[in-house]
Amino acid sequence: MWRADYRAHMALFAGNIMRPRFSHSLGRRRPAPVTVKALFLMAVAAIMLTGGILVSPIGTVLAREAAAVRGLAIPFGPSLSASGWQAVSFPGRPAATFTAKGKDGVRIETAGGAGLLWRAMPASAAGATTAMWRWRKALGVGPTDLTRKGGDDRILALYFAFADPGDASGQTDLKALLRSGRADILTYVWGGSAQPGTIQTIPYFKGRGRAVLKRQADAPAEKWFAEDAALAVDFQRAFRKQPGRLVAIALSSDADDTDGHNIAALADLLVK
Repeated sequence: MWRADYRAHMALFAGNIMRPRFSHSLGRRRPAPVTVKALFLMAVAAIMLTGGILVSPIGTVLAREAAAVRGLAIPFGPSLSASGWQAVSFPGRPAATFTAKGKDGVRIETAGGAGLLWRAMPASAAGATTAMWRWRKALGVGPTDLTRKGGDDRILALYFAFADPGDASGQTDLKALLRSGRADILTYVWGGSAQPGTIQTIPYFKGRGRAVLKRQADAPAEKWFAEDAALAVDFQRAFRKQPGRLVAIALSSDADDTDGHNIAALADLLVK
């Protein structure tokens, strides 16, 4: 079909271009000069106007290749439970609320409380070395000391749980891993006041947690920030060893220590 459209448009443009034009000053015919390049460009333009028959398949292929290069996208929708996410609340604290926003986003809110949302990672992501995401705050707690238990409120934290290299259990349940102490937790935090890139020890996870500061608590509100994380490099800097398998990820927000209020969102999370 596209060949017929191509020939038809070529004939149409060739006819229009080669039709003689008259010189009013001389009263005689003078053909307009036409180059092969001009014919080619106008033929391509004509094909694109018929619906992009040639261009669309190429664009589709390139889009798919780009998606493959980008990595594994982690969905939040159509619902959190359908996408494998589980919410965790803490005794004596108001729970945080997590709401899927489309396929690739989640809204988080907590008022004087705390909460965590986690999911297991597929085996295809076990060797991931990088991650990317976007996040934004509408409202958030101020700077706190993220190394002090009971005073470490933060707007958002994104956790990557790596099982011990020698662990052959295949365990991907984050809660079980934390109870057993068989995982290292690398966390990227929006909160505190340390310089971005600073690594701090988290006062939880039986000493097996480290935080990489990404955004300070007073970073502008109502603005999306795009983040890149070198998981493998940051893990080695934080723990002085090679990471094991990436088995789970989690997202949390807490404002219980300061009785604050966090409203934030995260989107387009992927690992590679």
